[in-house]
Amino acid sequence: MYQPAMRGDLHTLKRVCSYASVVMLIGEIAFLVLAVAVLVMGIASFVSDDIRETFVSLIKCGESDLSVIAGMLELTVIFTAMFITVKAIHDIMDSILKEHSPFVEENAGRFKTVSITFLVCSAILAVLEYLIREDAIMAVCMFLVCILISVVMYCLTIVFRYGSILQDESDHTL
Repeated sequence: MYQPAMRGDLHTLKRVCSYASVVMLIGEIAFLVLAVAVLVMGIASFVSDDIRETFVSLIKCGESDLSVIAGMLELTVIFTAMFITVKAIHDIMDSILKEHSPFVEENAGRFKTVSITFLVCSAILAVLEYLIREDAIMAVCMFLVCILISVVMYCLTIVFRYGSILQDESDHTL
């Protein structure tokens, strides 16, 4: 079945995942709370001048309503993308703990979800970044970073899908 070194590596991976899974769960909660907090504070900034002043200084956006809305949406999209990413990593770690191999089709699907999330976010965040700061260079950078993350995650999707096929063949051969 597995070489002795491979068994040790898988055991180490499972041990790391058991601890890191808890950290990922905390991260999920944190990003969800941050997304909700930004939405609440952003909406409240249209009711209270003090909250607006604090919100504008926190997110470093302009004073206009459009800039405040764009800033609120940008942070909400970022925190939501981070929540989805951390949730996918948490689910992958849980899968590694439960399965005999990390190479299962479900993990490939989780990487694909993150890839699609960042692909969608690339255009949205680029537009919002431009609306907030009117800085085309930062908007393009935001777009390219999201595209890069999307491509890397899609490559991992393919690697895990292929690993899943090889793992299935190996399991049926033995």
